[in-house]
Amino acid sequence: MGIRAYHLTSVTHALSNIRHRRIKIATFDDLNDPFELWAVAQPNPVLRRALRCWKDEFARKYGVLCFSKTWANPVLWSHYADRHRGIALGFDINANMAKEVKYSRRRPPFYKADASTVQMLLYTKGLDWQYEKEVRIHARLEERDAATGLYFGDFSEHLVLREIITGPLCTTKKSEIEGALRDEGVSIIRGRLAFKTFRVVRNRVGLH
Repeated sequence: MGIRAYHLTSVTHALSNIRHRRIKIATFDDLNDPFELWAVAQPNPVLRRALRCWKDEFARKYGVLCFSKTWANPVLWSHYADRHRGIALGFDINANMAKEVKYSRRRPPFYKADASTVQMLLYTKGLDWQYEKEVRIHARLEERDAATGLYFGDFSEHLVLREIITGPLCTTKKSEIEGALRDEGVSIIRGRLAFKTFRVVRNRVGLH
């Protein structure tokens, strides 16, 4: 079984991702939630120091591929896709690789250092982030791209591009996307603002 999930980004980055068949691995220092890897309650200063050491070590070795289960939320387009001018890339992801983030009103308590606690640290965010409906893949930081200095994960049979959705204010032409695209069977969808709800929906007119 796979998970259909979406990575929203700017047109420049989306076309580069499509052309090079890869997606950026974000480092934890670059993420916009300061509670990443830090979600458990920490009333004890000794515990805080130990978790800080673990967090720094994990962030040095691993990054994360970030997706959403939806592209309909306009806040996602505002925050991650150049204020509705960008593109959402829809992937089929191997369910054994990806896991949904859980959102919590309170920081869960820390009882002991074991595998369940690590999973809690990796996949727990505050309730205010629930609009993201995030799905994530943690990936080892192997080698920086020489041209950009960034880390990337390649498209594969476990990460298959299926959809390309342009934002409501995106001016990119279909020919530009097709020029970067090598895969057959990828749907190119034009997004628009819904007429009756506060959502982003498919424009049946299509992209020209």
